[in-house]
Amino acid sequence: MARAAQIPAERGVKFNWRVNHGVTHSVYINDPNGYGVEFLYELPREMWENDIDGAINWLEPLPSEGPEALIDRTDTPSFGKPAAAAPAE
Repeated sequence: MARAAQIPAERGVKFNWRVNHGVTHSVYINDPNGYGVEFLYELPREMWENDIDGAINWLEPLPSEGPEALIDRTDTPSFGKPAAAAPAE
């Protein structure tokens, strides 16, 4: 996303909001006519496939201004790890 976000930022487009939705990362902008537009990409399936409900219900705001807005975090939670088995008694 960093390079894709860099292009509008270089042209002075303001990011209204950036968010990690658990299964996607999104950036929200306004087009020249004022309509809201969402650009997103899906995170790899293995990051969310074992807990789709947890991933869909995850919401984490990301920076929308400054150099931090162009950094795509890689430490996002993984919802794809199977639950650990309970220890045997």
